[in-house]
Amino acid sequence: MPTTSEMYERGAADAERGEFNPFYYQHYYYYRQGYDSVRRRHRPRFHLISLFIVSVIIAVGVMVTIWLIGRRGPAAVAQPVASPAIVLDTPTPSPLPPTSTPFPSPTPIPTPTPPALQVGGRAIVVNVGNAPLRLRAAPGLQARVVGTLPAGREVVLREGPVLADGYTWWRVEVGNQRGWCAVVTPDGMRFLEPAGQ
Repeated sequence: MPTTSEMYERGAADAERGEFNPFYYQHYYYYRQGYDSVRRRHRPRFHLISLFIVSVIIAVGVMVTIWLIGRRGPAAVAQPVASPAIVLDTPTPSPLPPTSTPFPSPTPIPTPTPPALQVGGRAIVVNVGNAPLRLRAAPGLQARVVGTLPAGREVVLREGPVLADGYTWWRVEVGNQRGWCAVVTPDGMRFLEPAGQ
C-alpha cells in the first residue's frame, strides 16, 4: 500500500507527463492533491503587462481606423434614378349613381281589441283579489255603498259608461242587487270583462 507522500508524488509525476489516472484521482486524496498542484503551476497566466499592451494596441488600431475614415470623407450615397412612368390610356369607369332600394314598409300587426262592454250584455268581475267589488248608489267614490260583488260573479250591464273621479262606471244588476261599480281605474286596470272571455 503506497504512503500518502508516494501517492502525492505519483499524482505530481502523472501531471508532469500529461497522464491522468481517473481511478486514482477519484479514490486517493493525496494523488489528487499532487496532480492538481502541478496542473495549477503549468496553467498559462496572463500578466497585467501583457493585458495592458494588448489593450493599447486595440485602442491605437481603432483611432487609426477612425482617422482614415475621416480623411476619405463621407461615403458617396447612391441617388435613386427615377424610371420613366408608363402611362396607359385606359378610360376610368364613371361611378354608378346611387340607387335607392325600396324597403317594404312594415305591416302593423293587428292587436286584438277586447270586446266592448255594452248595455244589456253580460260581464264577469275580475282583478279584485280577495276584496269584493263595491256597488254604489251613484257613480263616484263618495256615493253610498249598497252591495258587494266577489271575483267571478256574472252581472248584467244596465247603464253606462259614466266617468267620475277618474274612474269609468257602469250600472249593473245581479239577482236583486243593483248599483254602480267602477269598471276601469285611472291607470287602466279593469274590474269587469265581457262574459265568455
